[in-house]
Amino acid sequence: MDQAIVPGAGLNWNATADDYARFRPTYPASYFDILRTIGIGKPGQRILDLGAGTGALALPFARVGAQVVALDASAGQLEQLHVKARQERVDVRTVHARAEETGLPDGEFDVVSASMCWDYFDPNAIRQEVRRLLKPGGLLLVSLLLWAPEDPLAKETDVLVSRYNPAAKRSRRDRLFVPIPTWCEPPFQLRGYLAWREALPFTSESWRGRIRASKWIGAALPPEQVQAFDNDHAELIDRVAPISFVAPGIFGIQHDIVLRVARLEA
Repeated sequence: MDQAIVPGAGLNWNATADDYARFRPTYPASYFDILRTIGIGKPGQRILDLGAGTGALALPFARVGAQVVALDASAGQLEQLHVKARQERVDVRTVHARAEETGLPDGEFDVVSASMCWDYFDPNAIRQEVRRLLKPGGLLLVSLLLWAPEDPLAKETDVLVSRYNPAAKRSRRDRLFVPIPTWCEPPFQLRGYLAWREALPFTSESWRGRIRASKWIGAALPPEQVQAFDNDHAELIDRVAPISFVAPGIFGIQHDIVLRVARLEA
């Protein structure tokens, strides 16, 4: 358990694709309600979702009739997105590529989104690529959805994760509250910045799957360590999980939600 994996360095997102598709939560309804007031997620809107994974943003945007292109460097994640899109009978075009080198046409998109992945990209290259891809007046959406470290069960889970991958303990969370990101310099202009906390529902199975799917566990550790972690995590949940007042076996985990929107000025 002394292995320390640095996020973004050699992570195997293909290994987490199944858990990611089944258990990684999307954003709550409040998030999409806010986006609609900003003008993101409209029928017919051309949206490119970078680091799309298994479709946490791409699928909800497609459901409302947006024309969505989902791009990711993990073929396994995109395969799972394909399966979910077919099941839901929504149209999402997928592109297997790096976000800094999409190969997509200039000025093609009304919105470029990036959820839980912006920090993995080369900052200068991705800023130039997004500038190239957006139409004048287009919007860049950068979002985070992270369990709150003060939540009792999440706090105990973090301790266990750090036992198996010490790099997790060194992770910095101050990116949540950076008021003006550096990528909002001209020709981008910051148009909105919101951060709030909300409980998301989980069962023991889904919370275990959500953590297995994380960069610290499923994407970083060998299978035998993932299994050992999962066994310990199941015991922890049985001991720490709060009493549910929603439904038997369902409990809430507090999450920090952050969205930042910048406009590409003409």
